[in-house]
Amino acid sequence: MAISRADLFRGRLRSEPVPSEAPQAMVARIGAACLSYTGTDCRMCGDHCDHAAIRFRPLGRGRWLPIIEEGGCTGCGDCAVVCPVKAVTMEVVAA
Repeated sequence: MAISRADLFRGRLRSEPVPSEAPQAMVARIGAACLSYTGTDCRMCGDHCDHAAIRFRPLGRGRWLPIIEEGGCTGCGDCAVVCPVKAVTMEVVAA
């Protein structure tokens, strides 16, 4: 089988199609290591969430509980990157 330079350049050498994986939807989760759970006021994740998907519910005595609104979370991961104790993780959304 003779292959021209044009066919080689255009990728026509392959006989099988290359499978393409669809990107998986992600959502943020806050684990038990979160500083807010231990009484330390930390709002780094909420400050860096451009979509305002993380809100803080007051628990009293200066403590705030972080809550992720899954409908607003785009899975960008900005909150997970800035967490000082790595309590925010990104998980794949179950289909």
